[in-house]
Amino acid sequence: MLGKTQQTILANGCRIVTAQMDTVESVSVGIDVGVGSRYEGPGEAGFCHFLEHLVFKGSAKRPSTEGLMRPIEAVGGSMNAYTATDHTMFFAKVPFDALPLAWDTLFDLVLHPLLRAEDIGRERGVVFSEMDMAHDDDADYANECAQQSAWPGDPLGRPVLGSRDDLSAATDGMLRAFHRTHYTAGGTIIAAAGKLEHEHFVDLVAPYASQIPEGVAPGFRPITAPPPQRRLFAEKRDAQQTQAILTFRAIPYDDVRKSALSVLSYILGGGMTSRLWMSVRERNGLAYMVGSSPSYYADTGLFQVYGGFDASQSVKAISLCAQELRAIRDEGISDEEHSRALKALVGAQRMAGETSYAQMAWIADKTRFLGRMETPDEVIARLNAVTPHDVQAFAQTFFRPNNASLTLVMPETGCAEPEAHLAAMEL
Repeated sequence: MLGKTQQTILANGCRIVTAQMDTVESVSVGIDVGVGSRYEGPGEAGFCHFLEHLVFKGSAKRPSTEGLMRPIEAVGGSMNAYTATDHTMFFAKVPFDALPLAWDTLFDLVLHPLLRAEDIGRERGVVFSEMDMAHDDDADYANECAQQSAWPGDPLGRPVLGSRDDLSAATDGMLRAFHRTHYTAGGTIIAAAGKLEHEHFVDLVAPYASQIPEGVAPGFRPITAPPPQRRLFAEKRDAQQTQAILTFRAIPYDDVRKSALSVLSYILGGGMTSRLWMSVRERNGLAYMVGSSPSYYADTGLFQVYGGFDASQSVKAISLCAQELRAIRDEGISDEEHSRALKALVGAQRMAGETSYAQMAWIADKTRFLGRMETPDEVIARLNAVTPHDVQAFAQTFFRPNNASLTLVMPETGCAEPEAHLAAMEL
């Protein structure tokens, strides 16, 4: 379960949050910056992710990747980062007595990157290779297209990796300006979990964090009136399977119905005994992988059913998926399914925070999206309060034809036309 949590807010607005775990030997520390891909303006598509790459090329004290990484790896630690739609996280995990080294390195690379023109030129090719890899992976590409179909014309529907044109035009001056504008104290959360004491951690990081420029960076354009989503997107390519994603617009991170959606998703497509798995794979043998999952953002969300289907049988597979969606919406769930889902989700929640990294990420996310460090016990209490009626009510609200879209990445031959797949998605 979650360790002892505490928070300190510095004068410049930077938030420092910790979870003390006395029984582990590690510490994970993160700098969570309040800028993600949906914050990017015209001509900036991909800048967040590009910066995430570039800061590892060298900093003021450590002007090379080797100089940044070797001391961390020499103590058995690791350091990495990821870019999301709403934020960018830089993090390190080290033995607890190496925390000063990890913090000094992490802060240096995040806040004082060199951003040299020659590094930009080289790393641009690396990011383009990452784009090519995502495009070549049928499942990844289908997911990218599903996002675009759900939010056409909005940055939320744009790939986090960005635009080749915008990245090709990016200069060191443009990236420095973006960094200066968005890496501000008001949007920054410093999180740490593991073998530490809050007061000592604050004493360590405050002299650094107080250097972060004050202010809050420009925000994103909220989803108020969602644009019409694309009902069907299909692309034929040199593929062996039909990758299909059924997408429903859903709820934001702080919506009280998240617990009901968690139960629904577990029953529908959460594991090897879920309805989708048993129907599509076990009884009919039409897929290696099929499942469902929600995605949450600050102001909206998605719920998706996905699978890689035998191309000659993909219409039938989609029909079976739709059948299970309709069954939960129209008939509800059984008491046995409800009880089993609650036990599984509560058990998973109890185990989820066993590492220092998991607890660091937890308190950072909760602080960013809820404004406080929600505990696992609170999540468990809400799960246990979910009724079968709550699950069916969610399905009745969101599993509607005018709230559904279908994305297909499919073989050029040997399968039915896209319109036949759409017709099979009968809700």
